[in-house]
Amino acid sequence: MHHKTLYRAVLACLAPMAVAGAAHAAPLDELRAEIAAQKVRLEKLEEQLQATAATAATATRKAEEASKSAQAVAAPAKASGPGMPAGLSIYGIIDAGVEYGDYGQGAKARVQSGLGSASRLGFKGERSFGDDLTAYFQLEAGVSVDNGQNTGHSSNVSNPGQGAASSASVNSTGVAIFSRNTFIGLASKTYGDLRVGRDYAPIYSITSTSDPFTIGGATAFRLWSSAAASRFDNGLFYATPKFGGVQARLAYSAGMENNSDSQVGISGGSGGGNSNTGPQNEGKGVSGSLTYAQGPLFVGAGYLAFQRMGNVTAPATENIRRSAWNLAATYDLGVAKFYAQYLSGRDTQEGAAIHTSLDRRIWWLGTAVPLAKRHTVRAVYARLDDRMATNRDSDHYGLGYEFALDKQTDLYAYYAQVSNQNGGQNSLCAGGTCQGYDKDSGLPPNFTPKSLMMGARYRF
Repeated sequence: MHHKTLYRAVLACLAPMAVAGAAHAAPLDELRAEIAAQKVRLEKLEEQLQATAATAATATRKAEEASKSAQAVAAPAKASGPGMPAGLSIYGIIDAGVEYGDYGQGAKARVQSGLGSASRLGFKGERSFGDDLTAYFQLEAGVSVDNGQNTGHSSNVSNPGQGAASSASVNSTGVAIFSRNTFIGLASKTYGDLRVGRDYAPIYSITSTSDPFTIGGATAFRLWSSAAASRFDNGLFYATPKFGGVQARLAYSAGMENNSDSQVGISGGSGGGNSNTGPQNEGKGVSGSLTYAQGPLFVGAGYLAFQRMGNVTAPATENIRRSAWNLAATYDLGVAKFYAQYLSGRDTQEGAAIHTSLDRRIWWLGTAVPLAKRHTVRAVYARLDDRMATNRDSDHYGLGYEFALDKQTDLYAYYAQVSNQNGGQNSLCAGGTCQGYDKDSGLPPNFTPKSLMMGARYRF
């Protein structure tokens, strides 16, 4: 009995401890279960992260391979030798076709270079020094695709000893390889652009901008060039930065830079110097322009004055002074672009039998109409008003069609004619090289030269 009582007492003491142990066992099992569940979740998350990383790596590798393939297709094949130096580029226009023209000696067909645009090969280079200064150069040669010769392009000097070549005549002397634009310069966004060499006179730059044919094809440029000049040799050229679309350009030419003391080139008289090297100060002059370009509108005004070689008998005492001024404008409506140009030019010479030997006004109106992305129609009408007593006026008509094979290549057809009056012998440009025959090559007075030009042009 005593043992049973003691047993019951011990059980009574241990019972609470057993209950407590059981009570603590339940939360511990739940904690173990929760830890096991979290472990499973972490393992699944780790698997998902590994799968995502693998997918991203695959996508990146494929993108890099695609980029390399695209670059390989786009980039030209490199020669095994040294590559193109940084900052140097080669550019040009290859243009040729067939002209069917009549310049007074019967209709004739001929293969011509540069009917749409003057063919050329050029080299450009530039190097930057900081954020606001760039040094650059350009060498540009005229190329005659039909026979492989270089072409000479006229300027404010007469190239003595080689003849006063008309614009873009074939140059067989070998003296003017880079006959178009050749210069070196420095450009600053803050202070402007300064270059030295041979380049367009500012009065010409606004003229080419306002020509619907950009001095090519059925352009009326030959009428314009009879009273102005397109390039300066031995020149300094400066262009200001643009301020709200406004920009000024100035050019100065030192002229022939010869060793002659002759004041004028003399025919049938003594010039007091070696006249076959050109008279003193031949070509010396200035040109300038002021333009505004903003949105669809472009307007500009230009000026030119320089000394031409005199070609009169004594007692003329100075070179012929050519002066000209012009106004130019274009406006682009999107569905059509309109062009306008007005030029006034005079030649004067003190001491000559006729003090004023040229006085004329030239103007034109033109348009270019793009059609269905690949087609463009161009047209121009120009008038030469001779202010001399001779009154040898001329009317120019030009029409053109271009079909773009792509952004660099097009096919074209142009037609141009010049109607002369009162014994006039003004001619037309056969394309960008101005190879139309003039009065010095058989064009009769009062004749109407005509030209039909068809060809292809590739730009690179």
